[in-house]
Amino acid sequence: MRHYSVIIFLFVLALSFPLATEATWQTGLDWRVEESFALEAVKLNWWLAPRWGVRTVYAWAEEDLGLALVHIPQTRSAFNSYVGLGVRDLLDNNQLPWSEKIELTAGVELRLDRLVPGLATAVEGRLVTANLVGEQNQLAPFFGLSLHYGSTPVRVRTPRGVNDDLYLLAILIRAEAEGEPYEGQVAVGAVVMNRVKSPQFPNTIYDVIYQPRQFSCLPKLATMVPNDQCLRAARDAMAGKDPSRGALYYYNPKLASPEGARFFRTANLTPTVTIGNHHFFK
Repeated sequence: MRHYSVIIFLFVLALSFPLATEATWQTGLDWRVEESFALEAVKLNWWLAPRWGVRTVYAWAEEDLGLALVHIPQTRSAFNSYVGLGVRDLLDNNQLPWSEKIELTAGVELRLDRLVPGLATAVEGRLVTANLVGEQNQLAPFFGLSLHYGSTPVRVRTPRGVNDDLYLLAILIRAEAEGEPYEGQVAVGAVVMNRVKSPQFPNTIYDVIYQPRQFSCLPKLATMVPNDQCLRAARDAMAGKDPSRGALYYYNPKLASPEGARFFRTANLTPTVTIGNHHFFK
């Protein structure tokens, strides 16, 4: 059984690697809270989509390896909650049936990017479903504190005296809509602002722009400088001008990747307006 568990674990990791270029990652440590704090586990998180990830946790004292699918039901600029469903004891040291290894995870993570980019701390609980009904189980529940560190997007360096959000939004507008009509540039900025207001997306300009798998121009943002027109378009968008007519999405059919074009063909979105080469939807 141990061999099959390891094969399944490696297979899931192999499936995650093709998505790794679009993913963010986190490593972490867990301290169990009982009468004192005890360091007991190391973890690795792959966030393969904006709200979904795969987690592995290894507790070295028990030689207990776990694998879980983790979901973020809500996210804010400073913190997010998460829940997960997974399997404990993949190395089969306890020789338990699979039904007694199913584990639930819940936690709240506080991001500490202002101190160290990529650093976060969390309060987390994990327990196998057998614990919920009072059954005896060799897999003890966990409640404790976690420390996470992961990859973060390269931050744009804002000139002194310029608003960070304005400058970042202007760079995005230049990267996404340089050469488009001025109205279209404002519309691109308005899409970001509409996402900030929408419960479907993060609630800050920075988090909306750096949300994984949303804007393909991210790698070049740190090396770009906005021009005066893009700065003016960003100001107009932040002031509430919205030529996109409430859009949350846009794309350029001439430049879209096959995956992006397929999304807009199959997603149930409502067209709002076409400006220049960009088609806007909500």
